[in-house]
Amino acid sequence: MSSVSVTAPFRALALLLAGLSAVAAAPPARGQSFLGTGPAERLTVPPTGDALRKPAQPAQQAAQPATQPPAAPPQAADTGHRAQVQATIAPARRLPAGTRGFRLPGEDAVLQYAVYLTEAQTRGLARLRVSYLSSISVAPEFSELAGLVNGTKVGWTRIQAPGAVKVVEFAIPEGVLKAGYNAVTLTASQRHRVDCSIEATYELWTQIDPSRSGLVVAPAADLDLKSLAALEPDESGALPLGVLLNEKPTLPRLERMIGAVQAVALVSRLARPAVSFGTPLTGRNGVNLLVGTAAEIRGTDGVEELGAINGPRLALLPARGSRAPTLVVTGLNPDDVRTATAQLAATGDGGGSQPGTALAPLIRGYEVEGGERLELEKLGVTTREFSGRLLRTRFELRFPADFVPADYGKVMLHLAGGYAAGLDSSAQIVVDINGRNAASVPLPYTRGEVFDDQAIPLPLSLWRPGLNSVEISAQIPNASDKVCDTLSPAARQPRFLFLDRTRLEIPALARAVRSPDLAAVKAGAVPFVAQGARPRLVLPTTDRDTADAAATLAARLAIAAKRVIDFELVPDAGGTEGGATLVVAPARALTPVTLQTVGLDPDEIRRIWEGRAETVATPGQFGTEGVLTLDRLRRNVPMRCSLPAAAVPVSVAAAVPAAAPIPAPAPAPRSMPATGSETDEQLVARWDQTLSGSAVVPTVLREGWTRLANWGLKLRGEVTGLMQEPGAAVTVNPRASLIIAEGSGGTRLSDSTVLVTAPNPSMLKASVSCLVDPVVWTRLVGRAAFLDASDGTLSTVQPDHVALIETRSWSLPNFRLVAAAWLSLNPAYYVGMTLVMALCLGLATTSLVRQLGRRNS
Repeated sequence: MSSVSVTAPFRALALLLAGLSAVAAAPPARGQSFLGTGPAERLTVPPTGDALRKPAQPAQQAAQPATQPPAAPPQAADTGHRAQVQATIAPARRLPAGTRGFRLPGEDAVLQYAVYLTEAQTRGLARLRVSYLSSISVAPEFSELAGLVNGTKVGWTRIQAPGAVKVVEFAIPEGVLKAGYNAVTLTASQRHRVDCSIEATYELWTQIDPSRSGLVVAPAADLDLKSLAALEPDESGALPLGVLLNEKPTLPRLERMIGAVQAVALVSRLARPAVSFGTPLTGRNGVNLLVGTAAEIRGTDGVEELGAINGPRLALLPARGSRAPTLVVTGLNPDDVRTATAQLAATGDGGGSQPGTALAPLIRGYEVEGGERLELEKLGVTTREFSGRLLRTRFELRFPADFVPADYGKVMLHLAGGYAAGLDSSAQIVVDINGRNAASVPLPYTRGEVFDDQAIPLPLSLWRPGLNSVEISAQIPNASDKVCDTLSPAARQPRFLFLDRTRLEIPALARAVRSPDLAAVKAGAVPFVAQGARPRLVLPTTDRDTADAAATLAARLAIAAKRVIDFELVPDAGGTEGGATLVVAPARALTPVTLQTVGLDPDEIRRIWEGRAETVATPGQFGTEGVLTLDRLRRNVPMRCSLPAAAVPVSVAAAVPAAAPIPAPAPAPRSMPATGSETDEQLVARWDQTLSGSAVVPTVLREGWTRLANWGLKLRGEVTGLMQEPGAAVTVNPRASLIIAEGSGGTRLSDSTVLVTAPNPSMLKASVSCLVDPVVWTRLVGRAAFLDASDGTLSTVQPDHVALIETRSWSLPNFRLVAAAWLSLNPAYYVGMTLVMALCLGLATTSLVRQLGRRNS
């Protein structure tokens, strides 16, 4: 098929006509079972596993014996057929939520998931089910979606689902699945219908529906304490944890329950817990948790199977009917329960297939400590050739929680690869870190080039504690893109070569904690794991919704800290004893002093949330945790980021505009392997044969005098003790459904206070469920963050002043790095010290010169 270039005024019309023709050409969909608003779902579940099998022809359906009874009315027939189709679809072991979400964007994209299976689940027939929705801009004749399990391609299908969700299944050959971790990979190759520009590549996406995608395997009938990672997530990718209650727990027992919740979150290896106190969970998702002494759990259904309890005891009771399995953590006394919790946190098995065990640690980001030299092959990036217009390669690095981001060093990226001849003069390589541009390198030679060590410096100030997303984009347009002939041989010629021997050189890192900074909290729960006094979890109200939110947040912090955090539950934040404080409560339960501690204005909080305080979140189709609609899938909204209509105010109070929201970085693909069996050396030789036919100037000096004057005034205030309070009150975003803020800990981490609040308990639970989503959680930075849980939008406020607090024993190398980081964060002091040293040098030189030579009389 040949095509001509489409000018801008006709582009929208061409897209609309193309979309209408694609929908009109699609086969009739009879099995419609979409849950939510919008057009009906197109369900394709072939019995043989062939995703491209054609439906039965109308003529075949009409050929029926005359003796049969008359057909049912169309509406009744459609309803019966829908129920029959749904009844024949076996439940799937859903995919876990990750930092990349469930979207495949751009011309080539990859999503990977580490899925843990028990030995029994690997036996018998298994299928990979993919439910997806695609952009209308995706051309189905040139776009395909493929599924791989442990490196084995199990099937592919044309991408053609612009108006409704489509479900396909691929049969998994016997022996591919292994007990333990398995690597499930979804790849998408997508091309635009009518536009070949780089800008058009951002219109290409395929959205995976997590509620009906996953591995179709049997339930884990052989689940035990060592295979708790096989616990299945729910429709949003979160792990439900149902804490059983037979009576209202005391604070000490609730404290032990939250400790056990943290232990389960650690061994399950799922980054998104969802905790609820009350009745048992039903279905195959999640696990029930029974925590208490032998006397406290006596009388609970199934406990009699444990027999005599003479000390710390862990047991897993199998599922009964529709009831989920129950994990029992008990003992004779509270100390035994704590010991059993510690034993639970140490259980778990990390086995599985080779691709699965390699992928499992990379899902949370490759951990670095500083001073490493890493080839991207270790980060899951593979060599590949690319024939499109925008190649995006993404990987994640996890920096220490006590890393100081500042301009005292650079990470060096050494690119290896090449580009073809004939590229446009605008061709370039762009490197983004956490969604911010870090560097750009032009591709200047029209004859092409093969390079082995293209050095690109990346400032340390753009990195942050915890997970960092690095995206290398090769923008490689050429003259043929203006014609946009997708059938021409030139359209399939490789334009860029990316080699996995590209490497990163990470310098030594300054190790101290910035305070206040939520990045350290979300990266490693730093204030709550510091040496010293026991951290406190303040619950002014102990209603069920608030307890659910507190336990979910504690479990997420335990995952970040990689250990159970020994919280002491207290009803109020008064007193000076204890360590760092985590306050989780609705706004009306907080005192003005608590709000002022983290820089919030109590009057502003009361005015903005006045209309929301009395609302109650009513359960929706999926409960208060989230709803599934076509619109939300198109907008790539996390499923649990949803507030029921009753919890959303008709209007919000006017307020001073808050800080601009920091958008979530679009999930980017992992690299796809190069086709064929060529080695890197062969690829480079072939490319060589084919191709043969900024430094930023600081502005400190320009404003030197003004900064010096300000520094002098500030220094005088410090000396006289008249310096103002650090930082003004935080301006609250009026759209926020949740606020998380940290107060300065001064010179000790144990003095830090982190507050999490919402207008009412039900909104607090719903908003925390959205906050712990990996896509949202990784964006926590600054002194305060405001979350709109209706769509996961997060806006942040940076601190006016930060303190650097030591986290390790004193050493000269680290002191030098921390001092350099502090000076880069405080340029006025740097300029002042430089001028003072220059003045001292001038005075010393003058005094020495004055004593030399002969004086004139």
